[in-house]
Amino acid sequence: MPLLAVWGKGDEIFAPAGATAFRDDLPDAQVRLIEGGHFLLESALDESAGIIRAFLDAHLR
Repeated sequence: MPLLAVWGKGDEIFAPAGATAFRDDLPDAQVRLIEGGHFLLESALDESAGIIRAFLDAHLR
């Protein structure tokens, strides 16, 4: 099962350790930590959207 976690490095509600924990259950999970906080789509929309689009392009064929 493909999984992408795009996470803000400065997220004070869900710490980045929560994103990296996905790898414990899904070793192939893609975890991307980028600059931003909890509302990542507001603070880093373009970067987040690019990461998500690339993931979907690679997995939805």
